[in-house]
Amino acid sequence: MWLFDIFKDQTIDIIRWENPSTELLVWQWPQNFDEIKNNSSLILDPSMASIFIHNGKIESIQEESGKWSLETDNTPFLSSMKNIMSGFETHDKAQIYFVKTNKITNQKWGTPNSITYVDPIYDFPVELRAFGNFTFKISDLENFWVNYVANQSEVATDEIRMIIIDRIAQTIASLFAKKKVSYNEIDAFTVDIAKELLAETKDDFSKLGLELTDFRIEDINFTEKTQNFIDKITDKSADVAAIKKTGNIDNNSMNNYSKIEQLNAMNTAAAAGGSAWDMMWAGIWMAMWMNMWNQMNNMWNNNTNQKQEDSLEDKLLKIKNLFDKWLIDESDYKKKKDEILSSMY
Repeated sequence: MWLFDIFKDQTIDIIRWENPSTELLVWQWPQNFDEIKNNSSLILDPSMASIFIHNGKIESIQEESGKWSLETDNTPFLSSMKNIMSGFETHDKAQIYFVKTNKITNQKWGTPNSITYVDPIYDFPVELRAFGNFTFKISDLENFWVNYVANQSEVATDEIRMIIIDRIAQTIASLFAKKKVSYNEIDAFTVDIAKELLAETKDDFSKLGLELTDFRIEDINFTEKTQNFIDKITDKSADVAAIKKTGNIDNNSMNNYSKIEQLNAMNTAAAAGGSAWDMMWAGIWMAMWMNMWNQMNNMWNNNTNQKQEDSLEDKLLKIKNLFDKWLIDESDYKKKKDEILSSMY
């Protein structure tokens, strides 16, 4: 019996999370409550908080780092502990939790599935995956304990990271679709999308007592299917540019050319044993190409019209300059000016 008496006298005089694991955010102090001495001390390291739980409810929270003795009874946290300790029958229903309150940095994220939306310019389905990192912290200890910890003895950092990633994936997919950014302009919008995601998820994370303090999109990868579309657009853009340089090709000629190309694509698919699906995609691709051609053709025509207007202006300035220098008389100036202006109509 003397052996048991020796162990009975071994009581706790320091309450502290010794050597906290980098993999944990929350840790329950494991000792029995009746082992605590009346002159025990609570030690809180920087960026750490303690939560005192009794009968499943929060009795008090200590967030200021430092060392306090139960004898001094100088904090609400220690006062609550001493009140519970006065009745030993309740010790098994009381726990102390330690929680990290610092920012958890450089947490990697990636979309588990590809994000899909329709390219607003080239009208084809863009499929991509996005990757980056984020920083978070526990911003509301009581809210976090009530809505997530709920008497778990430990909470791993990776658990919270996965919760955040799930919500990020849902939000970022809708942001890409809402932005309607063409595949070749995505890099210019990643910073804006990241800022919008922080704003859109703020309320959602605050319900768990969490705060996303930083979010970055570091890389975007297109699926093989999307990359094939991009390669075709690049090739066809080069073809259109080459065709345009050969002469003034009107839209009717280009429509006829596209129909021949479409038939060729379908014939090729059929000769290779292609399905109706393959041939349908051949038709869709040609329709997309024609849409691209029309946009590029309009752009070229606008540029041509602008050059023509610039040329008319140059001519008017030239004859006005001649008139101002008395190199032509007024009748010649008016006559030439009327000729130039009539060419506009």
